[in-house]
Amino acid sequence: MIKEKKRITAYNYKKPLKIIIFEFARTIAVSFLIAFVFTISLSIHARNEMIKNIYQAAEIQRNIDRQVAEQFIQSNPSMLTDIKNKKYSICMHIGNLYEAVGDYTKAEIAFRSATEKAKPNEYRPYYKLVCILIDQGKFDEANNLLSTVKDKPNKKIIKFKTRSYIVLGDKLYSIGKFITAARNYEKAEFYYNKFKKKDKIIEDSIRTRIINSYEKAADAIVEMGYNSDAVRYLKKVEKYDKDNYKIKYKIGIILSDSDPEEALKYFGPLLDKMPQEIDYGVYCTALMKAANIADLEGRTTVAKYYRHKIHTIDLFIKRKVVYKNDLDIVLAAFKVKKAFLTYPLKGTYRFSNVSNSDIPNLTADFVLCLKDKPLETITRTVADKNKPLTLGGDNHIDCDVKFKKAIYTKKELENYTIKIYAYKDEKFKTLVAETKIPNKSFSLIK
Repeated sequence: MIKEKKRITAYNYKKPLKIIIFEFARTIAVSFLIAFVFTISLSIHARNEMIKNIYQAAEIQRNIDRQVAEQFIQSNPSMLTDIKNKKYSICMHIGNLYEAVGDYTKAEIAFRSATEKAKPNEYRPYYKLVCILIDQGKFDEANNLLSTVKDKPNKKIIKFKTRSYIVLGDKLYSIGKFITAARNYEKAEFYYNKFKKKDKIIEDSIRTRIINSYEKAADAIVEMGYNSDAVRYLKKVEKYDKDNYKIKYKIGIILSDSDPEEALKYFGPLLDKMPQEIDYGVYCTALMKAANIADLEGRTTVAKYYRHKIHTIDLFIKRKVVYKNDLDIVLAAFKVKKAFLTYPLKGTYRFSNVSNSDIPNLTADFVLCLKDKPLETITRTVADKNKPLTLGGDNHIDCDVKFKKAIYTKKELENYTIKIYAYKDEKFKTLVAETKIPNKSFSLIK
């Protein structure tokens, strides 16, 4: 007799041990992941709140210190009397009180007296005096004071002079004296480099200050017509930031009039790195000027090369590069309607060609950003050989875009923007538009 096979049902089924162990491990892993994400979120929130509270507490403390100082000064109006005969610590305390209430003239008197009584290698009163002089706009006096303090192989004096020159540079930068600010930052860098152990944050901070100061100085000088000085300052920036192609482009632009062949040395590499940022007209004009100079000097082969380069660049630009001014982009429709407890971000962008030729191929990346931080990217083909973006009139192409990001309230929409990068070649993307997200539905499409 053949034994009938027992039928397996939901009531008598027994899972194999391997499956039980796997499911148990999976449950633990998922629980751990959820707990980890939740803990990280709480810690980030707590950190942000802590920083916010620190700033608030510091402001409250400053107000309290100011009020206490005012009361103390009012009850002791003759604190500066016979200041030269008072102890170092008392002079420092008096200086701090007057500094707290913003009376820098009297604070200067107290701190000067403190410097006379300070012990060797004690530079705190000197630093306080430098800051007070800077607050009063006495920059020459602050510099003279720093010069009178002799350099020694001492960490305290290195720290004092580094900090002082940074503070002096910051004040000069804030009032538009960029060259003098840069020179003070360079002095700060000189002293900071004496430290054996470096802090990358401080090092980068000083370097960034020098770069910004010389760049601002160059921009201001160009407007006054002193191009050679502007190039000199921009080359200082280039020394600190060798891969800053925007600085190289500025140098090329300035040299394109005075020394076109030298300008070409800067323009050439930029064509591979950021062609969409280069003014094609300026580059080609520099090439033509360089060709004419080469002809006058009898370098006919070089002149032919420069003229051929113009044709090559023209072909490259037409095939590979999109300029911001080549396109007119309009948000033609947008839907803001709640669906399943969220607001789906769905819109239509209208692309029009306002360049001087048809665009046979064009792709666009639509990037959803939260305060400049990219969250989601959608790529759309705008034009191809079968449907080019042609010139003129009412010719345009509409692109529909729908993001997956869940938005729960209309108020949140104010924090988001959509950046559009257009390109013919993926290597050379151009930011052609940036739009805020509307909080009302609309449609301009007919």
